[in-house]
Amino acid sequence: MKKCSTVSFEGQVIFIGIDVHKESWAVNLRHCHRELDKFSMNPSPETLAKHLRKNYPGAEYRSVYEAGFCGFWAHRRLCELGIQNIVINPADVPTSGKERDRKNDAVDSRKLARELENRTLEGIYVPPEDNLELRNLVRRETKLTGNITRVKNRIKGHVNFMGLKFEGWSGRSLKIMYADAEKRHDYALQSMLRELRFLREEKLHVIRDERQCLKRLKRDKIQGHLQSIPGVGFHTAVMLQAELWDLQRFEDKDALSSYVGLAPRLVGSGEHEVLKSAGNRKKKQLHAILIQAAWRSVLHNLEMRARYGALLHKGANPQRAISIIAKKLLYALRAVWLQERDYVVSANE
Repeated sequence: MKKCSTVSFEGQVIFIGIDVHKESWAVNLRHCHRELDKFSMNPSPETLAKHLRKNYPGAEYRSVYEAGFCGFWAHRRLCELGIQNIVINPADVPTSGKERDRKNDAVDSRKLARELENRTLEGIYVPPEDNLELRNLVRRETKLTGNITRVKNRIKGHVNFMGLKFEGWSGRSLKIMYADAEKRHDYALQSMLRELRFLREEKLHVIRDERQCLKRLKRDKIQGHLQSIPGVGFHTAVMLQAELWDLQRFEDKDALSSYVGLAPRLVGSGEHEVLKSAGNRKKKQLHAILIQAAWRSVLHNLEMRARYGALLHKGANPQRAISIIAKKLLYALRAVWLQERDYVVSANE
């Protein structure tokens, strides 16, 4: 009589490092601090899950890949298939000089699996699909704004190059410029003016879509609360919602200001330690728009204006002073958001 035994990894953990690409995934598997296998495969979570269940039945599967072009669809699908996945910031992966010098897909996947097993990796926040819908729309508006600025600069450069008079950016001025370009057979300027008109119209469409999206996602009330703060307009408020979405994920207001890039950091060693700005570890879009909102708030809010003047009087330079105002504004935004109320303007105003 033959003895039958079934291989089982019950209660054990298989660690998976995935270097994701458009056409293929480089995968590295580890178990008990040893490399089990490495291979290249089609970018398919289903195929990976099938391979794991066939070769390592009963195990607990944990995987990791770096945030990048592929977004979060693979993360969601891996989790649905029973694989505990995290997505990480590529800059946070510990890397040796040898790995940096001999970088390739196999090395990257091995490094990810190893650090996952060593518990040195911390996953980033994975936005829900509703958040991505609004965020993609807001980022589309930001790109359109950048494209409009570039086209305007090209038009100005062309006008100066041809020795023409610049009429301005109003609708009437653009019509005059286009009519003059037709008379002179300046087809290049006509093309740039048509491009500018298209981009402006498309931006208006996107803004209307943002309003509809906020209403459909039932985020219009929060939008109103945020816009009640002097200096905060529609675009600032909708960008805050799109990029932050859920303030409960931040432990406190200090964690929020650090994420945005308004908290100073201590740099140095021994007796040579100095406070510096957040550097590159910040949400650049939010940092920039909060600085802009802070300047508007100084103009329209007496409390903020007085605070700004006091900072200058104490010797702070304008850039440092406006950063402090932006941080104060962020805290006010956090308060009205979490408490679901409008901003209360001081009686003196």
